[in-house]
Amino acid sequence: MKKQVIAAMIWVSPFSAFGQSGGDAGDTTPIWARGPVIEAQGRAFIEVSANRSSFNVTFEHNEAESTDATAAVVDVATVATKAIRQAANNQVRITANLIVRPYYQQIERRFSEDNVELVENVHPDALLGYVASVRIDVTVLAPERTDAVRGAALAAGPTSAGAVRFFLEPTAENQRAAFSAAIEDAYARARASADLSGAQLGELLLVQEGRGPCVGSPSTRVGRSDAIPPPPMPVPPAATVAGTSGGSAVQEIVDAAERYALAADPTPQRVQARVCTVYAVR
Repeated sequence: MKKQVIAAMIWVSPFSAFGQSGGDAGDTTPIWARGPVIEAQGRAFIEVSANRSSFNVTFEHNEAESTDATAAVVDVATVATKAIRQAANNQVRITANLIVRPYYQQIERRFSEDNVELVENVHPDALLGYVASVRIDVTVLAPERTDAVRGAALAAGPTSAGAVRFFLEPTAENQRAAFSAAIEDAYARARASADLSGAQLGELLLVQEGRGPCVGSPSTRVGRSDAIPPPPMPVPPAATVAGTSGGSAVQEIVDAAERYALAADPTPQRVQARVCTVYAVR
């Protein structure tokens, strides 16, 4: 894990422009009235590994009847989904969506001798059939297996495939690490300011997560804890594709996945935190 700290504003003020009670709950004297203080804003980025990746694939099939087109593409998509799950060792979230649309005969629309455009004749008597497409959106929960998982998806023969994207689902652990780094940054800035002014840095009087000044609404997004695993994904029923049993078709795709396993190296992700602190000075 790498840390990178960037500049933030800091100032010394014997009369800080806010009022808030201090550590003693019964003491209503604002912090700024108890003596000189330093307000230091800390900001930090930490680099962590991506914990998710995603991509999508689309399958299409056309038939004269919409029911036939739908059944055919759903069978193919179901086998592909099972192969993807197997390649991912079930460390995956999948969403599949079906779209069915009609397609028609094409006719020429002539604007000039050299300018001819093909358009669909959308009248009912020109209907040729239906195109059914299933788009499968895949989120890989173990990014190191992205190449193998996408290889299984490509081995199933999709009509189109989207690019791989690596990203970070926020966790409480990552947020705490960034928060701790921001506090360290704020302390270093307060120490530098005290040294420059000839003062001695005293105790920490207040710390607030978020943007300064040190009274306001916190701005840091709350992280999601990974301590509770996501619910298990339902396994779709077995399907039959082109006369082949669903199980054997899935295994054939899994066996061919290595051939289609394009490189997919996880990229580092950044987590940001900001804090505002107030230190006493002597």
